Amino acid sequence: MDHIDSLRCVDKPGLLLKSHDDKLTTAQIPYARSDSEWDNKPHSDLLSVIKEVKPHVLIGTSTKPKAFTEEIVKEMASHVDRPIILPLSNPTRLHEADPKDINEWTKGKALIATGSPFPPVKYNGKEYEIAECNNSTCFPGIGLGCVLSRTRLLSDKMLVAAVKALASQSPALKDPDKGLLPDVVNVREISVHIAKAVIQQAVEEDLAQEKGIPKDDETLEEWIREQMWDPVYRPLRRVDMRTASKHAKGEMKRAGSMSVEEAVW
Repeated sequence: MDHIDSLRCVDKPGLLLKSHDDKLTTAQIPYARSDSEWDNKPHSDLLSVIKEVKPHVLIGTSTKPKAFTEEIVKEMASHVDRPIILPLSNPTRLHEADPKDINEWTKGKALIATGSPFPPVKYNGKEYEIAECNNSTCFPGIGLGCVLSRTRLLSDKMLVAAVKALASQSPALKDPDKGLLPDVVNVREISVHIAKAVIQQAVEEDLAQEKGIPKDDETLEEWIREQMWDPVYRPLRRVDMRTASKHAKGEMKRAGSMSVEEAVW
């Protein structure tokens, strides 16, 4: 199924339909549904659409606080074993639902990720980690893969490969009580795996221009790590200009270079 065909978007007028026409933004037009699909079906609010579609994933980007009500969340949980519920609006005061409430309303079944950081929540004596759905877990690896492969284009398939690489590192795969996404503090190692997937896809699509890219996973990962920027800086020490060396003052010349004074004057 086409990824657009599997989505239902709800905004102020309810489910987005082609008949909304001038009410739709340019970005919304591809997601508008045919009116004939919804003849004699209620679609003016989110709850009605959920009852009809029975979705597995609910994504909130509305910036409307508490938009995911108890009734809506319970309806999701009534037809999905583990509903994925993502209240992504931020800052925290704009989130569509509190993870603590979502967890209680679904009896601990929901897989939750939020747009802002939240502490772990408890239900029936168990603690559940709440993952922050932060794009910084994905973008650095995508950029790294593009730079190292010297790809001509960033294709849709490369983005899909990046997302799959991120998903494969979900802590929830090993422990259902852990976060849906890996923590941003692990972004360096996450980026290696994402960059590897991006590079391999670029090679497969004949988009990579870099020569000698390793073919096996282990060697490719090492190749990526060797070229990653390491944020290590020289220590700085305050010195008195009267006793400072020429090097400290920036007066030491290299061939073809000017001193600080020459550059200023």
